[in-house]
Amino acid sequence: MSSSLSQEKFAASGKQQAAAPANFSTDAGALAYANGLLDELVAAMRYKLEKHIVGWPGEDRELDTHEALRHLLRDLNFAHSAYVEADYRNPALTKMGATTRIQFQLPSPDCVYHSCILHGDYRYRITGTRGSASIFQLTVYKGHACDLVGWKTHSMINNIDFPEQLRPDESVDVVLSRTRPEDLGGALWLELPEGPCELHSRQYYGDWESQNPADLVITHEDQTFPAELLDRATAERRFCRLVDLLRVHTDFYRAGVQAHLSADPHEIGELKIPGAFEGTHYYPGHLRCRPEEAVIVEIEDPGSIYWNVALFQMQYEPGDWWARLSSFNSSQAHTDIDGKVRFVASWKDPGVPNWLDASGRVLHLIAFRFFRAAHTPMKPKLKTVPLQEVRRHLPAGTPAVSVAERHALMVRRLASVYRRRCGDF
Repeated sequence: MSSSLSQEKFAASGKQQAAAPANFSTDAGALAYANGLLDELVAAMRYKLEKHIVGWPGEDRELDTHEALRHLLRDLNFAHSAYVEADYRNPALTKMGATTRIQFQLPSPDCVYHSCILHGDYRYRITGTRGSASIFQLTVYKGHACDLVGWKTHSMINNIDFPEQLRPDESVDVVLSRTRPEDLGGALWLELPEGPCELHSRQYYGDWESQNPADLVITHEDQTFPAELLDRATAERRFCRLVDLLRVHTDFYRAGVQAHLSADPHEIGELKIPGAFEGTHYYPGHLRCRPEEAVIVEIEDPGSIYWNVALFQMQYEPGDWWARLSSFNSSQAHTDIDGKVRFVASWKDPGVPNWLDASGRVLHLIAFRFFRAAHTPMKPKLKTVPLQEVRRHLPAGTPAVSVAERHALMVRRLASVYRRRCGDF
């Protein structure tokens, strides 16, 4: 099904062009060549900044501007690690979400993401331990995410469909190749397409305080040493990926945020997001909350294996989620006596369960993920009320949460960042 985020709507504009003039016989010639490539990067950076700042609602313009500049640096960080340093014959898993350093394209605070670009001409192997996250998923995509056209899911495995081979805290053995190996043995197989492709791993944690992180290594089974030195063709191809990612994902970002802002402010509908977390219903919306207000968000659990919700800012990031109570999942949220789950977004802590910290900005994006729902989820409903009247709009018997209890929760939340390795590169 096509959507506003379908890949065919985006195209890389920094694609490999005719080789730039180069004269490496002198310092001046080498510098001129390097500056020519740098000019392309700077143009892409300026394009990105404009698209992240201009044309959005203005309630939080100053904060949005500061965060836009920071987000540009974060995308450079990710793009460099994932696409400039990447080598098909010498692969390495790259963190896609690492608290303050990388927050790429609406990441979930529950999830630890890694990516690795591969090629169908080679055979790879993933070994290590699976960890015990609620959901562990490995997905191969055709093409590269820095050029979204033609980028689509090719193969996938997860612990729900392969519970015996992907048991919590036990060994992982996965072969990635174009054809099924005759010597596969007890390993799992992920099929690779022809040509360039990409692996994404996702670990969704339900219980942040007890589930363990995976410890994985990916290798090229026929790798030779030492790795090859950079040559001009390889260096330019990798640099081009960096420019492409900044431009393509800027356009994808604009479409994604606009989808949130176009949602009904009272009832959030579903949006198809191609290439996203397979098996998931996405419900993206927005809310406005001023200091004297509270926004009550109501859902029902549709019998999902796992679900979550988070507030996001205008850079498509969940903000400082490790130091703010801005997300919940199905293991963390309080369910009311009528079976519904109600979240309260407000600037001040209302002393009730499921508080979403909205302090510091008026306009927030909000997103729900429901994984493997037994039936189509109800549309989340939003209602704005005076902050001082919050309890009148919640069921009788809603528990109280003290300042000390909230502080203890935040201390545990911060500690979980380190045990889940969310702070690692």
